[in-house]
Amino acid sequence: MARKSRKADFVSTGKVEKPVAVREEMPVFRAGLYARLSLESDANKERGTIENQMELLKKFVDGTDDIVVEREYMDISKTGTNFERDGFEEMMRDIRDGRINCVIVKDLSRLGRNYVEAGNYVERVFPFFEVRFIAVTDGYDSIKEDADLSVCMSNIFNEFYSRDLAKKVRAAYRSNWKKGSNVCGNLAYGLMSDPMDRHRIIADPDAAPVVVRIFEMFVDEKMGYAQIAKVLNDDGVIAPKAYKHFKKTKELPRDYDAIWKGHTIARMLSNPYYAGDSRHNHHGSDRFAEKKQWEEPEENWIIVEDTHEPIVPRILYLKAQERLKEIHKNSRNYGKKNEGELACRNFYKKKAVCGDCGATMYLIKSSSGAANFVCGGHLTKKGCSRKSISENALNDEVLRVIRIHMNVYVDSMEMLKRMNRKTESMKKYDVLTKEIQKLHHDMEKLTEHRQQLYEDYAERLIDAEQYEAFAEKDAAAEAKLRKQIDEITEYQRKYDRNYCASRDWEAAIEKYRNIRHLTKKMVDAFVEKIEIFSAGNVTVHLIYDDMLEELVAYTKEREAADNGE
Repeated sequence: MARKSRKADFVSTGKVEKPVAVREEMPVFRAGLYARLSLESDANKERGTIENQMELLKKFVDGTDDIVVEREYMDISKTGTNFERDGFEEMMRDIRDGRINCVIVKDLSRLGRNYVEAGNYVERVFPFFEVRFIAVTDGYDSIKEDADLSVCMSNIFNEFYSRDLAKKVRAAYRSNWKKGSNVCGNLAYGLMSDPMDRHRIIADPDAAPVVVRIFEMFVDEKMGYAQIAKVLNDDGVIAPKAYKHFKKTKELPRDYDAIWKGHTIARMLSNPYYAGDSRHNHHGSDRFAEKKQWEEPEENWIIVEDTHEPIVPRILYLKAQERLKEIHKNSRNYGKKNEGELACRNFYKKKAVCGDCGATMYLIKSSSGAANFVCGGHLTKKGCSRKSISENALNDEVLRVIRIHMNVYVDSMEMLKRMNRKTESMKKYDVLTKEIQKLHHDMEKLTEHRQQLYEDYAERLIDAEQYEAFAEKDAAAEAKLRKQIDEITEYQRKYDRNYCASRDWEAAIEKYRNIRHLTKKMVDAFVEKIEIFSAGNVTVHLIYDDMLEELVAYTKEREAADNGE
């Protein structure tokens, strides 16, 4: 069927126009954008790595005329060596349900680093479901006749080459370590690289005296870790991490804790660098796949003696090591007998914190055999008093709060489902369904309009400026339609007779509703943070608290509307 031109200044010449062959409409692909990040660190969050991947994919779709974005899928802190990922599995369900018929990723490694399995998906699984696959930066598009998967594979092999190169660099480091040359860019507090020779370690004139003072307090005055930390805090000495920032910028950092802690003192007292020796290979890491770091066993350490001038006299350092061994020796029985048992019994780990200073509450067993959570920061932080709560009391309070939460959820959901079974609610659901169908129809018409617009531009019926203006208008209309569809769909969902506020939330409540005793898995499923104050006062923050508040408010709103209030 002939189509009217949208060119504004088109004037008929009166000549008989040649019949134009009608083009077949190009198929429109409903795309799922998939992004994966192996490890979400603070640096990654600042750079918005996962968001950057999505932005790249969206820009790619904006430059096409046969693809629309149906859904976005993300996997954060998920390895690419296997395909057991929530976002990927959700995408595969939508593929099987026919919701999407196109998958777009940044490159093949985002789909998976197991190149055999990734190739199986691209060459077998996706074609079986008639799904188009695009790897943007690899330049791969499965519907193109010249599509070559080897291009994608070569990028994965390049990463293996990078890993092999990293091993060679590390071997060079080891060679330098044994020669006594410093190749470390992050030296301990009190030490610095010589400005004249970056491979030579020298004392930091500002911080070295503090290190010597710490060793003297520990050896000569027999002070404990927390006591030393308190003395330094009272004297206004800046802690190592904040000091490093201060030395560079001459300003105290806003987001760093400038307070000394006991574990920092303990770590410094066992550092051989202060005695003039170097310790290498203390930690191992795999920066290729999992990006994990671990502590190597002591037999794998490389200790090189007398690599630089000591800032702590060796005799003082050795006395400190003797006292450290004595402390560990005296606590060895407690560690073996009780520490493992308490670690298993502590359901909260870093979730239980002091309500005054924010320090972690530790589970400690007293001489009487009672186990209590005590504040780990009352000795080092001002304004914090010693406080504790018994293990049983805390477990009882957490269980009580979780049970109240589950009961309120169940009551609210039952009330909503009863209201949704009423005739008025069912009619409302049907009206919303028709409204959503109309919006989807409008979306299809808009997609057709975009295709027609592109054909007009290709046939030179409209110029580039007009094409851009029309395309921008269509994009704005599409964004508005998508927003309306999402909003009405979410609103309609609340009138569903089988309404579910959240699959994960409901599954957790269903699993633990009839359990009478607190378990670590229950805590992991529900508890976000626990604040413990003086006199045994406890505030329990649950993961789904905000969602429960919204659910209760919506239930009351619906109940009032049904009652005509």
